[in-house]
Amino acid sequence: MDSFDAFGLFWSGGVLLMMVVSTVWAINDLKRGSARLNMWGFGDRVERDEEPFEFWLAVGSKLLALPAGCFMLWFASDIFWS
Repeated sequence: MDSFDAFGLFWSGGVLLMMVVSTVWAINDLKRGSARLNMWGFGDRVERDEEPFEFWLAVGSKLLALPAGCFMLWFASDIFWS
């Protein structure tokens, strides 16, 4: 009898959640024109016009969760196909 390992599903769900939340936060920050440097929402907001480097650093780091998450899902896809 084969056993089912649910670790891959929970792990993939966590990665997908990270990707979606980070991407939505980045889009919201782009629309708002200000972003927080910390992913957990603490710290001061930086405005796009006043601190462009810090703003794009904050938004870019949130957007990088999308390709990083896709790589993590692709790299671990053998969990499902083995």
